[in-house]
Amino acid sequence: MICIKKRFFNWNRFLLLLFGLWPYKETIFTNLLGTLVCNYLMSIIVVLLLRFYFVECSFDFVVKMLCGVTFYAILAIPPITMWMKTKDVRYLLDQLQHIYNQLKDKDEIAIYDKYGYIAKRMTIRIIILIMSGLYFIGVMVYWPYTFDIIMPKNESYATRIMEFVTEYFVVQEQFHFFLILHLSTVSFTGSVLTTAVGTMIISYFKHICGMFEIASYRIEKAMAIELLHNFDMKNGIVICRKIICAVDIQRQAMEFATASVNSLEGSVLALVIIIVLCMSLNLLRIFQIESPAERIEEVLLHLSVVIIIMCSTLLANNSGQEVTDYSNHVYVTIYNVPWYLAPVNIQKLILFLLQRSSKIFTLNISGIFVASLKCFATLINASMSYFTFMYSVQ
Repeated sequence: MICIKKRFFNWNRFLLLLFGLWPYKETIFTNLLGTLVCNYLMSIIVVLLLRFYFVECSFDFVVKMLCGVTFYAILAIPPITMWMKTKDVRYLLDQLQHIYNQLKDKDEIAIYDKYGYIAKRMTIRIIILIMSGLYFIGVMVYWPYTFDIIMPKNESYATRIMEFVTEYFVVQEQFHFFLILHLSTVSFTGSVLTTAVGTMIISYFKHICGMFEIASYRIEKAMAIELLHNFDMKNGIVICRKIICAVDIQRQAMEFATASVNSLEGSVLALVIIIVLCMSLNLLRIFQIESPAERIEEVLLHLSVVIIIMCSTLLANNSGQEVTDYSNHVYVTIYNVPWYLAPVNIQKLILFLLQRSSKIFTLNISGIFVASLKCFATLINASMSYFTFMYSVQ
């Protein structure tokens, strides 16, 4: 028996195992490691929030602090969700394995494998992109310290990094390097885990698309012209059975999609709200900087955060849009089959299937957000609206 976790989710498995968050590896050590990692990700948020208690707050200071708080909250929510929803994640993976084991037709298995490998290739590309970005940022942050050891006269850039960090944290000078190390490790850990969890969820959506594609394939095969031209009682039974099989995998795809959304509903809702707030605050911070040319590092930092969040949100919503499009394609397939060649009892069955197309299947989150390109545009519009409002009242 083929294990889809090893075939399609091996990269997610590897990254999550490193931090004790893989749902199929639950031991005392991994549970402790997962707990420590989640608390470590939260530690930087707590430190940032404590600044509000010890420092007199101005509007600029609040914006600056909330930029960091919201960004690290975005990095912390997916891993913590994975840690808290271990049973749900394991159940969803078991469901995918169960659906795969039910496939007997080699063409259907090929369709499922096609979308599984699409998800796997996408995961690999995103991981390589994120790792390359983290490596580049690490070089930019730590190279000045290395360069200072080799050529002590060159202190300007390292000093600028320290000055930038001390705007967020108040620590003694001898602890600056350890503070930057703490920030870097939290950012690295959060980015890697968020990438692993995010690509796993998007892979779920790709598998759902594959299930809908199999449903379309079964309908086309059921209504093949050769069966309709040589129609008899035996062929009628074959057609009905194939249509039932198509409806069954369509139902399984819908149920799996609904279960996926329901298991992550609270976390996704919180994440969406924080994403809108984070983009608005980072845009506002860019326009608050008085001398952008002199503080180009800070401008690039906030701009990078906005771009990364926009790309991630677009990718997630595009995956949700694909699920809706593939669901609709099942009904388009039903419309296009030569139903008019079928006898009346088969036509009634087709008509029953078409009645279901009046209600479009979507990934609905708490009845507020629907994963789609329209939702992405709405989130960007909301971020710009909040940014405009805050900029006008500052």
